[in-house]
Amino acid sequence: MDFCAIDFETANRNRNSACSIGLVRVVQDKLVDEFHSLINQADTWFRPDWIEEIHGITAETTQDAPTFAELWPTIEAFIGVLPLAAHNARFDMSVLQAMLEEAGIEYEIPEWICSLKAARSTWPKLPNHRLPTVAGYLGIELDHHDAMADARACARILIEA
Repeated sequence: MDFCAIDFETANRNRNSACSIGLVRVVQDKLVDEFHSLINQADTWFRPDWIEEIHGITAETTQDAPTFAELWPTIEAFIGVLPLAAHNARFDMSVLQAMLEEAGIEYEIPEWICSLKAARSTWPKLPNHRLPTVAGYLGIELDHHDAMADARACARILIEA
């Protein structure tokens, strides 16, 4: 199975506030390449309560990072023609769509796969199917809410499923 796992972290509940992206390319069920970047966001996007609870990324830590528009050529080339995959893919696909719209970039989001749905159907007896629960069950190391770690875990969950 070939795909590109993707994960975003956001600065608040708005879908167009991505402040970090992680990508993992999987070819023939092997993780073959990774890409991670912080995304420069206006400091007004960052909610201190959100940051402290979720991921710790701040306006200060992203101030020297590229914007999404600057990152897009690299992201698009990394994805290539692969289908996308994410844990709770509707969220990440909606973030991608919002970021594209915010940057004025036209791009048709490719076919996507949801590792949350795959986990629910593969391991129905787990107490829940949140990323940390499934990763723990499978023995996958996870620094949850780190975009690179979450994308990596998503990829491994889909390979196992």
